[in-house]
Amino acid sequence: MKKYYLHNGQESIGPFTKEELKEQKIKKYTPVWSEDMNDWKKAGEIDELKIILLSIPPPIYNSQKNEFVKPQKRSFLKYFLIGIFLMAFVVIGSTIISENNTNNQDTNIPADDSIQRQTRNNITSLVQVTTNEYSVNTFGGISNLDVMVTNNTDNTIDQITVAIDYIKKNDGIYKKEYLTFNNIPAYQNKSLSAPNSNRGLSVNLTKQTITASELNLCYDNNTVPATGDPDPYKCN
Repeated sequence: MKKYYLHNGQESIGPFTKEELKEQKIKKYTPVWSEDMNDWKKAGEIDELKIILLSIPPPIYNSQKNEFVKPQKRSFLKYFLIGIFLMAFVVIGSTIISENNTNNQDTNIPADDSIQRQTRNNITSLVQVTTNEYSVNTFGGISNLDVMVTNNTDNTIDQITVAIDYIKKNDGIYKKEYLTFNNIPAYQNKSLSAPNSNRGLSVNLTKQTITASELNLCYDNNTVPATGDPDPYKCN
């Protein structure tokens, strides 16, 4: 029976049968891999996995019979007061809009897009880094290591730098290497080969920097966000 590995954003786990994958509640962009595949793919790109992907059902609307209600008579005074209220509402609303437009023209600062801010704040979970099934030598040492970056945002990632720690038997770090990926389009991925190591039994990946001009994003893992900053990864 065919089995798959999946990547949860931190490490690859498995193998799982198709039914076991369903219990993992994978989504269409979850990276999966099997022995007959050259590289990791999104679950939504594999035909036999589409039927087990986690989906959200549409809302159910209750239809109600429309009944005709005979309108009640209203006095002239009521209509007159309603008209005065509506006119006042329109005048006040127009004034507020005019003032806002004037302020925006004076300051020349566009309003922040809340969707982009949400993407910036969740960038480390939306951009995933994974490895292939690399080779570990009998007495230690890592070879044939590939690192893949998957962009699960609606925007192009201009550049991402990934730090690779080669981990020894005692969990210490033997050495650190860096890979830089450029121009990863929305919902696509890119792979690069990492240097071999004559020591080490596993690797650990860290997203060091991520930049995207479309998102006005400047993420740096070495910079601690200011306390209470609602948008810490926005470029200054």
